[in-house]
Amino acid sequence: MKNIMPAFRLCRERAFSFLLFAFFLFFLLFPSVRSNAQELSFVNPLAPYSVFRTWSAFSLPKGSTAISYSIERAKDPSFYRHILGLSYGVSNRAEVTLNVPYVDNLQGGSGFEDIGGAFKYRMRGEGRYMPAAALLVMGYLPTGRDALSRDGGVGGGAALSRKLGPLMAHANIFYTVSGKSSLKDEFDFLTGLEFAAAHNLKMLGEFQLRKSAFSDRVDLSELRFGYRLSSGGVYNTLGIGFDLKNRHPEFRLMLAFGASFGRVTGY
Repeated sequence: MKNIMPAFRLCRERAFSFLLFAFFLFFLLFPSVRSNAQELSFVNPLAPYSVFRTWSAFSLPKGSTAISYSIERAKDPSFYRHILGLSYGVSNRAEVTLNVPYVDNLQGGSGFEDIGGAFKYRMRGEGRYMPAAALLVMGYLPTGRDALSRDGGVGGGAALSRKLGPLMAHANIFYTVSGKSSLKDEFDFLTGLEFAAAHNLKMLGEFQLRKSAFSDRVDLSELRFGYRLSSGGVYNTLGIGFDLKNRHPEFRLMLAFGASFGRVTGY
């Protein structure tokens, strides 16, 4: 019996890993339609508990703070987006995040988008077989200009995280209701992978499936790759993303600089 139980646990872990990657592959091949030239920003998580846009179920310890400046450059449609981010650990289970986005040269003009905020609460930690799970509530203030604004809005969702050896896998699902009556409800599904290639280097992979506020159907299925270097609480993240079906945007380059202050726990 003692020899059987370790083998049984190993089989369960491998089965979970297989199902997670099969789930990722299914959405990778999910059909989509041509996207709109407009897009509204999503509340982005900050390093180290994130991939690019995918949230981790883990969070900053109580009293710890993280700040970030990120810039992304997209082509077809061509625009720049700058995001100033701040996260704070309210408790060892709860975290608040604030994003201030500014977009340049997007269809509809340049200017600030709606300021977004999120509250994340970890419902359960990672178990022997089960992933860690967190709930999120998001809100947007009507601070953006014209076509760059939802006129405010609210949303919510969930995040799952599971460690598989040197690999950390995450899955998110979110639903957002805009304050502007002409906009449609938004749906986002994200999966993210972090591979610890070295003690200070993580290789990143992410997939996002989105139904935006401008469409009745899925209009974005974007795959992203990159890496994150860390040193003494400082994080540098570089990535590239491209739409799998429509190449619209044709590609997206992402660069983020962040730092954390206070105690930050590893995975």
